Amino acid sequence: MRTIEVATIIAAPPLEVWAVLTDFPRYPAWSAYIQELSGRAEEGARLRLVQGPPGQRPHVVDVPVIEATPGVRLAWRAVIPGAPWLPRAIFTGTHEFVLTALADGGTELTHREYFSGLLARMVKEGAPGGDQGFEAFNTALKHRVEESAAVDDEAGHPA
Repeated sequence: MRTIEVATIIAAPPLEVWAVLTDFPRYPAWSAYIQELSGRAEEGARLRLVQGPPGQRPHVVDVPVIEATPGVRLAWRAVIPGAPWLPRAIFTGTHEFVLTALADGGTELTHREYFSGLLARMVKEGAPGGDQGFEAFNTALKHRVEESAAVDDEAGHPA
């Protein structure tokens, strides 16, 4: 099994991070790596995902949500089934965002994907769109959440 994982500290509580993370229609305004995401953040729902590094042809997949616990974890799984004679899928990618509350009121966002199956061997650490794409997404999400909190503070709304 191969894993890509990037963690980022965000100066906002988990439910504020969750609100931005699951506001899928607004992704094109701030996310370059996950360019589009549509569907509902509910277990059993299906998401249409368009992702990839800027300047490269994006991957488009339709994936089921396997967990959507507000303020805690959002996860989906992509599976490429093998031929009937193969004992397992040739590729499975489980993508997740884990939000951990910090003592200072912030959130640690852990963004990871586990790869398994015969094609998982082709996924390498530092592969295009891998670590760099996750890092770019986390940084963009951090800025989006923290900017939203700052605007709310300036407007006198609770952050």
